[in-house]
Amino acid sequence: MNKTSPDKDLPVLDPNTYVKETVLGLWDGLPRVLLAGFFFSVISLPALFLGLGLGYLVPGIFLGALTMGPSWLAMNSMISRTLLREFNLSILDFFKAFFHFYVRGIVLGALVAVPLSSAAWSLVFLQQPAVPTMIWIGLVVDLMGLFFLSALYIYAGPQIVIYDAGIRLALANSLILASRYLANTLGLIALEVLLGFLTAKVSLLLLIILPALWLVFVINNCRMVLRLELQKRIPGK
Repeated sequence: MNKTSPDKDLPVLDPNTYVKETVLGLWDGLPRVLLAGFFFSVISLPALFLGLGLGYLVPGIFLGALTMGPSWLAMNSMISRTLLREFNLSILDFFKAFFHFYVRGIVLGALVAVPLSSAAWSLVFLQQPAVPTMIWIGLVVDLMGLFFLSALYIYAGPQIVIYDAGIRLALANSLILASRYLANTLGLIALEVLLGFLTAKVSLLLLIILPALWLVFVINNCRMVLRLELQKRIPGK
């Protein structure tokens, strides 16, 4: 990965300025952030309808791997470029990013699909009077897998779209960052769970807004910790 930061000429992101700069970045780029969220929700709709609307959970999950993974990276790309003060973005930029990151998006989606489909398969056994112990163990393992992947993706997504990084390098770096900045990681995952619960309880229409707003904080967190890591390696930067 290139050691030159793409945001070196922008306001410094550190623990003292993170909230302020994130809110300002969100305010300045709100229309583009919401537009990215809208496109993500539209592309996600078939998988959500198949899985949640029609009840075909496993097919819906694998359809989501083919559509939601790439669209999530495209949303990452559009929001990242907005936070990097690229205000000349157009609608086509979302779809250019969708196809550019398509293969990497499928890989990320497939990794999530494994524990999700396993958990969906286990739901059938939860309706039995006596649930086998192995089913409970399997569900715990699935949840742990989803938690682990969430921690990695918080850092992998921004790295892939900002630096055009490969999957292996992005995930390897993400494992290091997620463990070194554990408080940041847990805070963003807690926010993700809260927003997911809110979406499920209130309306799926919140998918148009909440994932994009969450990504603003995720991307700026990744930018911040990468800057901190760069400062450790190159004193004086």
